[in-house]
Amino acid sequence: MIRRLLCLAVVAWASAEKSCYWNALCPYRMYSTITPYDTIRGDIRDYPNPEGCQAISVWSLHRHGNRNPSSSVTTDIKAVADLKDEIIQSFGRGGSQMCSQDIEELKKWKWNDTLEESQAFLTGTGYEELYDIGKRLREKYRELLRGSVDKYYFRSTNEQRTIASGMAFVHGLAEGTDLNLTVDRPWERDDIINPYEHCDKYQVEVNGGQKLLDELDAYFRTDEFQMVKNNVQERLGIETQLSPKDIYSLYEICRFYRSWTPTKQSPWCSVFSDQDLVVLEYRDDVRHYYRNGYGSWVNLNLGGPVLKDLYENFEAAVNGSGRNVVSYFTHDTMLEMTFCALGLFKDDAPIRGAERNPDRLWKTSFISSFSVNLIAVLNSCQESGSQTYRVQFFINERETELCPTTGCTWRQFQDYFHKFTTTNLDFCSIDNSIVNDPETKAATLAEMVKICVTAIEIFFYLLK
Repeated sequence: MIRRLLCLAVVAWASAEKSCYWNALCPYRMYSTITPYDTIRGDIRDYPNPEGCQAISVWSLHRHGNRNPSSSVTTDIKAVADLKDEIIQSFGRGGSQMCSQDIEELKKWKWNDTLEESQAFLTGTGYEELYDIGKRLREKYRELLRGSVDKYYFRSTNEQRTIASGMAFVHGLAEGTDLNLTVDRPWERDDIINPYEHCDKYQVEVNGGQKLLDELDAYFRTDEFQMVKNNVQERLGIETQLSPKDIYSLYEICRFYRSWTPTKQSPWCSVFSDQDLVVLEYRDDVRHYYRNGYGSWVNLNLGGPVLKDLYENFEAAVNGSGRNVVSYFTHDTMLEMTFCALGLFKDDAPIRGAERNPDRLWKTSFISSFSVNLIAVLNSCQESGSQTYRVQFFINERETELCPTTGCTWRQFQDYFHKFTTTNLDFCSIDNSIVNDPETKAATLAEMVKICVTAIEIFFYLLK
């Protein structure tokens, strides 16, 4: 709160002067799914264990760390990077509204050729993110880092960025201990941490569905986005007429390059105002809401298998046969589906591309940043002379609404999570999914009632 008030005061003081990116005291730091983990994380070491309790098992789900852009994004941002000389020339002839130092920084900027050789690969920054998470867990739960290696289990999806993230996490977790921990090989088909990959219902009707395209189209047609487009065109003063795709590619090159620097700055971000960045951030919120979030019942169901795994691991630990640490490394898609299955970050009204709600709960900068995670801790406790268990939950190393910091009781955990033990992926077959769609189910039931009524009427007619 103090930081926010200070930033507001600085903004008010600076509003009368020309705004420059290079020396902004409180620049906007939220860049949706490309937000660095350190921007939004807490520190799990700062949260006390429940009184009279000791951790006996940790289960965690992680998005991979900071990565290079994908092949399609790399192609797009390399194309828009060719505007560099035109932007500099526009400033030189007085046609630009850019600041001198921001132009100087742009002149120094160079394209990184390794992006085309290691597309979507984990970066050094991403390795450090996962290593540091593992390190903080080691320092918080030292009592768990004893025993045989079969008390630990780690697995990732079959992508370089998730495999390397798992290795980084295990490095930080086991460093300085006697444990020689390894990450299991990715499964050929992993319906626990990557169930959507082979789910036809999801791939055809959600990820490739018309609803997602319509909402994104509505976003790009909003007055807010059109204002961003006009602002950037005027600010740069270039003859090239920027398309909506160009604007978003400029945003991509801005947010990727800034995420790799110690100062978290990129000269490409200077083409936007803070308000421009707020509007551009919303595009990913819309996209992920319909692709991975509450925009489809399919997404909520796909979050079930991994929560079943959580429940079964903690149940085994309570029965004396569980593991000390179980961790998985996957993608933002899986984390968002898991949060939806838990009912987290759900707004009263659906997210819509045509209208941005500034007070929305669904913000991908917080729920889909690099290295975003869900950490569950099972504690064994002594309460009133009896052994009990309490479960704590953390998202990005911060407390959550799932349980208080003192933890849920074992009964409360069972009552909420037992429902996931019956989860399955039968709905993924397009032919069978009709029985799982609430809207279709209701319509089908109504149609069946009509058929039954008609059959009864015919029966009595024939009796006459």
